[in-house]
Amino acid sequence: MAVTARQKQALHALTARGVLSAEQEEAVVAALEDTAAPPRIADRLAEVTAYLGGGLVLGGAALVLGVSWEDLTRLARVGVLGAATAGLVVAAFAVAGGMSAVRSVAHRRRRVVSTLFSLAAVTAAFTAGTAASSHQFVVGTTTGLLVAVAAYVLVTTAFAYLVLAAGAILTVIAWITELAPDSALPSGAALFALGLAGLFLSLVDVLRPAQLALAVGAATALFGAQQPLGGDAPVAYALTACLAVVCFVIYFGVHSTVLLVAGVVATTIVVPELVWDLTDGAVGGGVLLLVAGAVLLATSLGGRWMRRTQ
Repeated sequence: MAVTARQKQALHALTARGVLSAEQEEAVVAALEDTAAPPRIADRLAEVTAYLGGGLVLGGAALVLGVSWEDLTRLARVGVLGAATAGLVVAAFAVAGGMSAVRSVAHRRRRVVSTLFSLAAVTAAFTAGTAASSHQFVVGTTTGLLVAVAAYVLVTTAFAYLVLAAGAILTVIAWITELAPDSALPSGAALFALGLAGLFLSLVDVLRPAQLALAVGAATALFGAQQPLGGDAPVAYALTACLAVVCFVIYFGVHSTVLLVAGVVATTIVVPELVWDLTDGAVGGGVLLLVAGAVLLATSLGGRWMRRTQ
C-alpha cells in the first residue's frame, strides 16, 4: 500500500507522543511502502537514471578539472565545481517533486534524493576550498560539513549519515592540524571526543540509523584514542581503556552487539599494547597473541555471565 500524507502525520504524532521512536516510525513507513505493488519499470529506470546522472555530474566535473586544472583560473575552477553542486541540488529537488516535498519523499525516491544531496556536500567542499585563498582545507571541510548536516536533516538515510560522519572527522582533523600541527595528541583527543559524542547522540535517537551511528562513533573514538601512541603512549592506553569501559557500561542498558564488539576490540588492542610497554618490548609476539586471546575469552565468559544474571 502507498503511505498517504495523513498516515505519515498520524505516525509522526505517535512519535511526538513517545509511543514510537523516530527509528520505529521510519521502519513502519518503510514496511508499508514495501507492501505496495512492485515498482514499474519506468520507476526503476528513473531511479537508475538519477543515480547515473549524479555520478556523471560528479565524475564529469572531476575529469574537467583533472585534465585542465593548471590551465584554468581560480574563478573557472570555482565555476565548474559550483555548477556541479548546483546541478546536484536542483536534481535532488526535482526527484523529490519540489522543495516542499523533500521531507516527505517516498521510500524509493528518498534514497536517490539523499544521495544527490550528499554528493552536493562533497562538491561544495571542493568549491569552497578552491575559492579560498588561504586555509583551504579548513574552509573546504567546514563548508562540506555544513552542507552534509543540511542534507542529513532534510533526508535522513544511512548514506547521508556516512557523508556527515566523514565530513565531521575531516573537519576536526583540519581544524586541529591548523591549530596544533606538531602534535598528535590534540587531534587524537578531539577525534576521541567526537566519537563519544556520536555514540551518545545515537543512543538518544538524534543520529540514525542507530546501529550504524554506534559503529561509526566507536570506530572514530578508537581511531582517535590510538593517535597519541607514538609520543604519548600512556594517554593512548588511557583513552582506549576508557572507550572499552564506556562501551561495556552502555551495553548493560542497550544490549547492542555493536557496543559489545567495540568494547572487545578496544580491550584486545590496549591490553597487549600495555603489556608490551610495561615489559619494554621483552614479551614476544606469541605471548602478546596469548594475552589477546585470553582477553577475548575473558570477555566472552563475562558476557555469558551477564546474560545469565539478567
